[in-house]
Parts: sequence; C-alpha cells; structure tokens
Amino acid sequence: MTLRQINMYFWTVFFWGVSFALIKYLIPTFGWVGVVTFRAFCASAILVVIAKVMRRELNFGKGNAKHFLVLGITSVALNLGGMTFALHRIGTSLTAILVTTIPLYSLIIEKIWSRSKPSPAMVVGLLIGFSGVVVLIGFAPQQINGAFLLGILGSVVASSGFAFGGNYARVYTEHIGPYEQTIGTFFFGGLVTLPAILFVPMTGFPTIKEFGVLLLLAGTASSLAYILYFSLVSEIGPTKALSTEFLVPVVAVIVGALFLNEHVTGAQILGASLIFLGCALVLGWEPQKSLRTK
Repeated sequence: MTLRQINMYFWTVFFWGVSFALIKYLIPTFGWVGVVTFRAFCASAILVVIAKVMRRELNFGKGNAKHFLVLGITSVALNLGGMTFALHRIGTSLTAILVTTIPLYSLIIEKIWSRSKPSPAMVVGLLIGFSGVVVLIGFAPQQINGAFLLGILGSVVASSGFAFGGNYARVYTEHIGPYEQTIGTFFFGGLVTLPAILFVPMTGFPTIKEFGVLLLLAGTASSLAYILYFSLVSEIGPTKALSTEFLVPVVAVIVGALFLNEHVTGAQILGASLIFLGCALVLGWEPQKSLRTK
C-alpha cells in the first residue's frame, strides 16, 4: 500500500470506529431505522453540496441506477441497518468486534465469484476467525435471550451484506467515480429503508444537538468514509479494503469504554484476538515467512 492509501485506510477506520458512539446516542430519539434512513439522505445531500462547492462535475451515467440500488440495499439497508439494529441490542463493543467478520464473508464471496480455490492458510484463517466469533458470542457478558440473538442476527446480516456490496462494487461499478458511487448508494439506501419507519417510528422530535450529531455522523462515517472506502476497493480490492474493519473495534471499544461506560471482558479480548488472527491469515499473512525474515 502507498502512503496515500494508508492515509485513506486510517481515516476510514477512525470515522467508522467513532460512528458506533454517535449511532448509539441517536437511536433513542430517531429509532434504529430513522438513524439509517436520515443518515443516508444527509450523507448523499452533503456530498452533492461539497461537489457543487468544489465545482466537481458529477456524472452518474446512464443505466447505473440498478447498481446504486444494489449497493444501497447491501451497503446501506443491510449493512447499516443490520449494524444499527444489533447495536441497540448487544452494545457497542460486541457489535464492533463482530463487524471484523466482514473480510471473512468477503473472501468467501470473492472466491465463489471468481471460482478460485482459497489457499490452505485462508481456510485455516476462516476456521480460526469463526471460532473467535463463537467464543465471543458464547462468553458474551449479556444474557443470551431473544433480543441478544436478534442482535447477533443483525450483525450477520450487516457483515454479509457489506461484504457482498464490496465485491459487487469491484466487479460492476469500477467505472463510476467514488463521489457518484457514494451519493447514489446512500440515496437509494435511504429510499429502501424509508418505508420501514412506519413500523419503527421515531420516539420524539430531535433536538438541535441531535440534528448536529446526525449531520456529523453522515458527513464523516458516511460521506467521507465511503468515498475513501470505494477508492480503496477500486485500488486494492474489496477484501483488503474491508480489512479496515479489523481496527474499527479498537476505536469503537475505546470510545465505548471512555464515554459509554461499557466494560470489556477477557472473553471478548480472546474472541477478538482469534478473529484478528484468522483475518490476518485470510489476507495472506504467513507466520513462517515472518519468522524467517527476523
């Protein structure tokens, strides 16, 4: 990776890591559906304004609406919807750590899509990674009840949806610029989730502070982060781009512990460590080569 790509990688991790605390702050008023929907529309609008101010010409092209719809469903409705749904039920730390399974789903989808066989190290990495998820869920501090299981299901939907969206973007939308991809993705994602507000309505009228936090969330974790993400997908591939998720829990757990009074258990650390090890193997880390170079 170049220095520019590392810089994009860092800011993507930072924005997505902090977003968990912002989302949790907004859910009591907006509801989990409202957070996703209004975040999506705000992110799309913010980027249109930025493009106009920068006099950047936007070219969405003909026939790309279907691609934006697919990305809106996978990367917004399923990913952000599932993640926000899970966050409301299983907390910041556990949701953030489970997000690290996205690259594992991405690898499976990528190999199926390309009809290529994964290496033995990748297979071992997948097994270790998923065992980490089992440890994480099995020894979670929350009581395992219906709400908890729904939260876990939400995280699975979020991770698999985003992984599919990343691979879809690499195959079908490389010809579309990152601004256009992000604007189209969030606009269609907002349209897809909007009807669900009828079933999960807002609990009250937001305050000025809550509107400000929503704009901050949309402008950083959506507008800017997704431009960086789509750029990374185009330059280094979906699975490597999605490896940003490995470091997101570090930021999210720190924020959750410092500002939300959430506790991190030893089992969570163990489960997360297994996930990180599995993902590292999936991405091509070879311990034997590392030892030989020392």
